Amino acid sequence: MQIVYRIIGFVILCYMQAIQAQTVELSPLYNTIGVKVTNITGIDSCKIEYKRPIGSNWFAAYPPDRVVISGIDQFRGSIFGLEANADYEIRISVYTGSSATTLPLQQANTLAWPTYNYTSNTKWVSPTGTGNYTQNSPGNVVALFNSGQVTCGTTVIFKDGLYNTNGMQLTINSDCAEGSPILLIAEPGTKPIIDASTTITSTWTAHATIANLYSTPTPSGTSHSNICVLGNTALYPYPAVTAIALLGNYNLSDLNFGYDGYVRDENTIWIKTKAGINPNDSVVKVSNSNRFLSIYGNNRKAYLKIKGLEFRYFGKPVLNSMGSSSDAYSATVFDLRNVHNVYIDSCRFLFNTNQLSFTNKCSNITVQGCYFKNDAGKWTHAMIKKSNVFLHSIVSTVSSSRARGVETPAMFLEETNKVAIGNNVFDGTNSGIESYFETGLNQDVDIYNNLFIDNFDAIECDGLWSNLRVWNNEIVRPMAGISAAPPSLGPRYFYRNVFHGMRGRRNEQDDPYFTACTPVNGNYVGQGIGIKTNSGYTGTLAPGNMYFFNNTFHAQDTLGFVFTSWKAEWRKAVFINNAYSHTTSYPFFYFSLAENAVNGNFQLTSINENYYTANTAAPIVKVKAIHGQYNCTDINSIQSLQSSLRSISGSSNISIVNPIQVNPQFVTTGLGGFQLLPSSGLVEAGSKIPGFYDIKGYKPDIGAKESDYLKSIKASKQLSQGIEVYPNPAYTSCTVIVPNTGQQANITLLNLQGQVVFTLGNVKGQHIELNIENLPTGIYCIAIELDGVKTIKKVSKISY
Repeated sequence: MQIVYRIIGFVILCYMQAIQAQTVELSPLYNTIGVKVTNITGIDSCKIEYKRPIGSNWFAAYPPDRVVISGIDQFRGSIFGLEANADYEIRISVYTGSSATTLPLQQANTLAWPTYNYTSNTKWVSPTGTGNYTQNSPGNVVALFNSGQVTCGTTVIFKDGLYNTNGMQLTINSDCAEGSPILLIAEPGTKPIIDASTTITSTWTAHATIANLYSTPTPSGTSHSNICVLGNTALYPYPAVTAIALLGNYNLSDLNFGYDGYVRDENTIWIKTKAGINPNDSVVKVSNSNRFLSIYGNNRKAYLKIKGLEFRYFGKPVLNSMGSSSDAYSATVFDLRNVHNVYIDSCRFLFNTNQLSFTNKCSNITVQGCYFKNDAGKWTHAMIKKSNVFLHSIVSTVSSSRARGVETPAMFLEETNKVAIGNNVFDGTNSGIESYFETGLNQDVDIYNNLFIDNFDAIECDGLWSNLRVWNNEIVRPMAGISAAPPSLGPRYFYRNVFHGMRGRRNEQDDPYFTACTPVNGNYVGQGIGIKTNSGYTGTLAPGNMYFFNNTFHAQDTLGFVFTSWKAEWRKAVFINNAYSHTTSYPFFYFSLAENAVNGNFQLTSINENYYTANTAAPIVKVKAIHGQYNCTDINSIQSLQSSLRSISGSSNISIVNPIQVNPQFVTTGLGGFQLLPSSGLVEAGSKIPGFYDIKGYKPDIGAKESDYLKSIKASKQLSQGIEVYPNPAYTSCTVIVPNTGQQANITLLNLQGQVVFTLGNVKGQHIELNIENLPTGIYCIAIELDGVKTIKKVSKISY
């Protein structure tokens, strides 16, 4: 019996150990792998290492975070800087105190870049097609979708032309195999355009007494349009033609938001511009549709691939009945619901209120090489809120009260997993990428090599994100480069991004304002910031960790700051090797830091960072004590930064380690710039960070750009400072200006995967024109070799 009991006890012990054994889940993308470790009761910490199978050296990833997601205690971490379509071994060790247990070795393969090869079931469509879907007799795309013939293994090829196509649906009833995708693709060498606009052809009539105000009948089917484009500029939707007290008297006639605008209802549309443009002398377009394609995925793998198409003017909201919780729902080009394996490449989205909306659960998404264009990102948030939705429940015909309908992103993510967003241009969209505030969860999302220009919030990662990785992006003139309000869950990594040109925008008296400590001359203006966490959210979600490594922040506007914090909204924020600079004012502005109830446990760790202002009369940091109380503290010396911030906030969790205060010496500060001169004090002044190994010297440089420390200072100054690329962004061509050295230059254009697009060898002259008209939209690198020195410039290819 004793033997039986021992056997039973041994079996029970093995069973209990099996129950408690850690479970590892890997989420590989193209250049990263997300790591999740569960069943960690009694475990204190976790270590992640990785290597190629052919290698012998193990590399340490950055230490993972411990988080609770959906009630499950787990470790979440990421491995950076990997090759696409490559095998890796992952070794994970867990620790209880100092006792380590190494888990079974894991294998993972990073994703291969998607291909867009035609399937055997090919359907050709054209704008006027009525045929049998062959190349010589194309059919109608709406009829094709309505017929139910678009299923797994179908390729739909769009011939050139202008399509007035909208309102289509696609239902995925069974999983598609990777080898049997659904393709929507442009015929090679063509630019099919799907256009949801109505061009106004009726005569515009000048108002009898209000200067520069014009009106005409609203075209049929376009009422409630949130899109009105005059020439190539989107107009702001004012709340009313003339002053209405319920709307704060903001109106089109006075242009008292300062922007050209319009108002429309079911009967009439009005336009007024500051320059007094007569709409009869221009082209005016409004939207007649709210959807191109709705995809109902039913939790299936679609392997849906979309490439080379252009979508314009989807912006007509659909009104709900009176008394609904929301009076209207907005337009979006693609409405993707509960669908997996979606790939969108080299598409153009122009003047749509929303472009890509991924709702319910969606996974395995890739969006690359696309161009998103609008003007709403230049407008102020306060102004949009003044033209909100409430008036519909009072006077249903005042439909232009929906300006908040244009406060939309280029991409919306509700609950996603394994998302890659790379090599895109987000030009003037209100937000580049956005999620819900309190619901949904986005996991293992990579945002990389993108260009964000003139966005209100470039990357709006509010709420619930875990393993968010943001690297090598350039964010230009944002109101907020990163909005994490609040950064619930985590971890979130921001690495080698450049934020520059942050600038203020108009604000209103009943909205928070940030002009120094008081509104100057009654001018209520909001600041532009690199990082924003000011949400005011009071929910019960646990805060997460944020990591900012080797980023560059640079501002010129007196209302452009690096960072503004309202509350202690994160659990931990770690900043290492970042460069902060301002040409005219102070780079940092802390808001309401002395409000001990919300900032008594304010946490901030800053290691090896540069704080610099070119204005010697300006402080490094200005701290506003309490919102509404106009008293600030100036901090001029980095040596007193830690003690001052601790004293004002009452928190002992602020650590400023080895701060630096030197001129960064950027080669240039325009688009694609912010390289360091070899003489910069930031070269090799950083600290090594586990998991990040792309350094050129013995130690990392501070900031986003690693300098080529092998160059001579003289050669770099003479050559790099003399090379320019314009225009940038460029549409059909760009010009490379090189110094007049008398030597021939070699110029190579590469995409961001490092692939050579074309090479010009032995060219001579100071102005060298590059034809990029037929290239896909995206970001490219230009390598210029002259006098034995190579200089890299970045150029953005965009198209209307």
